[in-house]
Amino acid sequence: MTTKFGAVGVFGRANAGKSTLVNALVGEVVSIVSNRPQTTRKRILGILTINETQLVFCDTPGLHAIKNKLDAYMNDEIMSTMKGLQAGLYLTDLSDIKLDLDEEYISQLDPSSEMPLFLVFNKSDLVEENKIEEATKAYESLYPFKKIFVISAKKKKGLKQLLNALCRVVPKGPHAYDADDYTSQTEREIVEETIRECILRLYNQEVPHSVAVQVEEFKERENGKTYIEATLNVEKEAHKRIIIGKDGGGIKKIGKIAREKLNTMLGRDIFLQLWVKIRQDWRHDDLWIKRLGYKR
Repeated sequence: MTTKFGAVGVFGRANAGKSTLVNALVGEVVSIVSNRPQTTRKRILGILTINETQLVFCDTPGLHAIKNKLDAYMNDEIMSTMKGLQAGLYLTDLSDIKLDLDEEYISQLDPSSEMPLFLVFNKSDLVEENKIEEATKAYESLYPFKKIFVISAKKKKGLKQLLNALCRVVPKGPHAYDADDYTSQTEREIVEETIRECILRLYNQEVPHSVAVQVEEFKERENGKTYIEATLNVEKEAHKRIIIGKDGGGIKKIGKIAREKLNTMLGRDIFLQLWVKIRQDWRHDDLWIKRLGYKR
């Protein structure tokens, strides 16, 4: 049997719906999702095998202003992902068109590259048909896109056509992963991202952006439970107080929600122990950026 393989970059501004799309295409929770910008910090690989074709989706951080060393790392993740791809998707939120920002992002892509790039208009369920027509005319001149797709990742509309197009353009080659694999993340990384997603969903202030989760211990115990100890690193004493909450109510809620989700995702009973530590201005510190896994 002749197999096909392709790495597919998923690009776009923050909150375009990249993580939601990757999760919908793969059929599993690969990337954490929230309505806050900068949710995705690292390049996340989602793996989908359809018969003889294997697609590896590279979910990248969204384009945003660089304010600290963490932002710089995230921007580097975008740039490095562009190398060695067999196809690319550029996502635009139809309900929040910002042509100038998308033009700035797209200008960093090489039109002479042999990589086919598809323009994907997402969140079509939130707009009228005339908005789609206007956007198509405006974006066609920005880049020689292979084709334009109109989808709703959340409603899972238009995904079959997009997948068919990707399967057609990727080259022949051996598969890099087993057919049952759906992500390249380790279980530790899945735990860290799941806990951070809970924090993103529970807090609406600056706190989520200052949090980095680090698994300190991951052990299988004789009683059948998996013991996981993780530290929530924040930048300020005030952030620590908010996370812990009154009488520890905040961190207990984070732990409860994360543990229930992890029980399902990892398929076993989790005992989750959380701690909060202050790492003053860690997003500006090269040493802590590296220690917390945001620098290779």
